[in-house]
Amino acid sequence: MNELHPIVYELVPAVASTIHRRYKSYVEKDDIKQECMTWAVTRSTYIHEQMAEPNEEIRSHNESRIAYQMRRVAERYARREKAAKSGYQTSDEVYYETAKLGQLLPFVIASVVDGTVLEQVQQMIQDGQPKGKSSPAEGGGLLATLIDIKQGFLKLDIQDQTIIRLRHFDNYTLQQIADTLECAVSTADRRCSNALRRLIELLGGPSPWQ
Repeated sequence: MNELHPIVYELVPAVASTIHRRYKSYVEKDDIKQECMTWAVTRSTYIHEQMAEPNEEIRSHNESRIAYQMRRVAERYARREKAAKSGYQTSDEVYYETAKLGQLLPFVIASVVDGTVLEQVQQMIQDGQPKGKSSPAEGGGLLATLIDIKQGFLKLDIQDQTIIRLRHFDNYTLQQIADTLECAVSTADRRCSNALRRLIELLGGPSPWQ
């Protein structure tokens, strides 16, 4: 099936604009659009099949999935262009996963709340004697990682900082957070997830390579 589905022409400009805002110093919007269109051409049959779903709710979900896949393709392209123009390899980039953040955030927040020096935190982790329940994986760039996370955390608005502190430093349950915020547990769960997502975005976003 060679003809592109109409949804492609809606998604491409939106995706290109989103990615271009992040990488406008390194890549042209039209080049991002071209990358998205090339991807869509190679996935034309798949896109038509997904959008032919008779159930409206499922079809909407399929559209969101196609948009997500297109964004990942566009971001990979933009990151390659950025790396090439900045003189480094994409393999040198660092990404923060939820699990890793969950391990390191208690130490980072302690440095904000209690004034703990990050160099001391690094040593505690490497000595295998952290104050938390578990020790994150070691690495030569551990101090740089802690500094990055702290800088990102401090850029969050006060509400997100508070929610992350309650969840990852004070070890509140979702019910306790809901009680504190005077909201439903489902709302508390969503706000915790959104706050962590915004922190990950400040740290460069999730890896587009996985």
